Amino acid sequence: MKNIKQKILIILATLSLVIGFFAVPAGVFAAVTVDEAIDSGTSKILSTGKLADDWQSLGVARSNTPASKEVRQARYNDIVAYLNQSDRLSATDFERTIIGVVSIGGDPTHIPEATTHKNLVEELYQSNAMNSGVNAIIYGLLALQTKEYAVPENANFSIQEMVDKLLSLQKADGGWALGGAAGDVDMTGMAITALAKYKDMPGVSTALDRSVAWLSSVQLKSGGFKGWSNENSNSLSQALMAITLTGNDPKGALFTKDSDMITALMTYRTADGGFKWLPTDTQSNGMALEQALYALTQYKFYLNGSGSIYDFVNNPVPQLIETPVEPDPSTEEPSSSAEPGTEDSNSSDSNSSDSNVSSEDSSTTTSISDGSDENTEETISDSEGSSNVEKNTTDSSGAGIIGDTDSSTTAPSKEADEEAVQNTSNNANSDNAKSLPSTGEANDYMFLSVLLGASMLLVGVFFLAKNKRKQNN
Repeated sequence: MKNIKQKILIILATLSLVIGFFAVPAGVFAAVTVDEAIDSGTSKILSTGKLADDWQSLGVARSNTPASKEVRQARYNDIVAYLNQSDRLSATDFERTIIGVVSIGGDPTHIPEATTHKNLVEELYQSNAMNSGVNAIIYGLLALQTKEYAVPENANFSIQEMVDKLLSLQKADGGWALGGAAGDVDMTGMAITALAKYKDMPGVSTALDRSVAWLSSVQLKSGGFKGWSNENSNSLSQALMAITLTGNDPKGALFTKDSDMITALMTYRTADGGFKWLPTDTQSNGMALEQALYALTQYKFYLNGSGSIYDFVNNPVPQLIETPVEPDPSTEEPSSSAEPGTEDSNSSDSNSSDSNVSSEDSSTTTSISDGSDENTEETISDSEGSSNVEKNTTDSSGAGIIGDTDSSTTAPSKEADEEAVQNTSNNANSDNAKSLPSTGEANDYMFLSVLLGASMLLVGVFFLAKNKRKQNN
């Protein structure tokens, strides 16, 4: 009987220790919600006091805490300097910069400070983007989604032609790649992201269905994805962009193996608020943070039904320069106090400046990863510049632009700026569905889980000590 009691005590002690060891780290992990990961990632980027490139600009613009006007203006000044130092820009240079410009609240069709590159959209349309590789076609579609731009008469291509060209480059397995016969996760995610807006065009919906099915088939048991040679967060972020923009749930059955995509991406988060590239890395990685940040914000948009992070028409951002809107005289009512035939009857004209309102710049943006990171391992070049990959295909120089700072332009409206910030904040509400706890609930879970773990550890130690005393007696 004594031996049986001792065995029971040992079993209880062992179970308590096991539960305790697993409960404590589980509680710490549960404390990090999507909102908190977005907030800490944004803080890490903004802690430098600047936006370093276009993809940081995109991620921060769609976060819960958009960059200040001063930071965005500084980014604009950097972009103007970049444009003025570049005699020849590739198609992907124009495309990436357009995305960056819109993200910080600028107008890529009107850059008066630039010496030659004053209208990036027009120059893009006049470029050789259609024949510059799959990368340029994807970037081009994303850049031109940022607004409803006027197509110049001397344009070398149309949106329809770019869509058709990208569809023609789809691999037999349903994916896309820079080269070869097999699909590649990063390029497939980017291609889906670019095509999602055009799902009603002929052939697009079928192509998207094939590519989504292919992504599901190559998803790893961890919930993540492998690049050319390694499982990594960049490939996972690009797949997450694609899945949410096609209306698929990254935590649903189709994209849950042993784990789901969101849980998998959160395992790459580092203690400093960043994200690492490889599972074995110990330090955060700049490119991994940028991509994880805008992918998580897209997931929030998906949960809230807000559409695309690249839709700046329905989801505006703060503008650097607000364009005054003149009132329409035909809609103005005559002053009730004015006598017919007197000068006062025209007094509304003299006060028209008081009724000017600031309008938000309509735009829509998309995303892909910048390849300037030191961890990129391979380089593939196309006819319009190089694309760094492993596992991302992107361009090396970061540029993006802001609005007109000409002295004749009306000063920015504080009210409009605040309204856009509020709009961005509303699109990134607390986690509210798909079994994601809110920030407060997550902290409660952490406390309870850690408390449980600590309690079970104490129970285990107590049972072991009690059993040891009985054996000594």
